[in-house]
Formats: sequence, C-alpha cells, structure tokens
Amino acid sequence: MSSFEAQFVDRNFAALVQKVTSVMAIADELKNKDMMHNEKYSEIRVEKTSQDKMRRLFEALHAGGDAVKYAFYYALRNHEPYLFRDLGGGEAMDYMDGNQNNQLR
Repeated sequence: MSSFEAQFVDRNFAALVQKVTSVMAIADELKNKDMMHNEKYSEIRVEKTSQDKMRRLFEALHAGGDAVKYAFYYALRNHEPYLFRDLGGGEAMDYMDGNQNNQLR
C-alpha cells in the first residue's frame, strides 16, 4: 500500500512536471540522502528545461518506490512551499499535525 506522501506525488505528476522550478535543489537533497544513483542525477542535471529535469526525476522516484517519493514530498515542501500548498500538501500537513497533537493529549 502506498503512503499518503507517495499518493500525493503520483496524483500531482502533471502539475509537478510543469511547475517545480527548484528541481536541482530537490535532486541534490535526494542524492545526499543516497536515494538517487549518480547516473540518474547526472541525467537530470544535463536536461535543458525544468520540465525535462522533472520528468527524469520522476523516473528516479518511480524506480525508488514509496520511500523515495516520501523523501521527495518533504523536499518539495521545503523547496517549493507555495506550490506545495497550492497542490493541497499544506492542508494535509495541517491535518496530520492536528491528528498527532490530538494523539499526544
């Protein structure tokens, strides 16, 4: 079963390809966490447009499965907070944070 984060990434594929501008910052973060091979990182880096970079990045996300999509989700939240909120990620975080706070009470 997919995690909420992985489902969010899959559901928003088209919007992410078109709108993410900090592709290399996100790719750097995934690479630093050993969630992306050097070869895939190099393929992303040489692409000319951010859309083509995102398409290559999605290849790595799909190959890495839910764990890599989970890491991408949080990297997206950090590097593209406005886009993240526009896609509904902020509401999900507010909901999840609220549930965690309720469980702690």
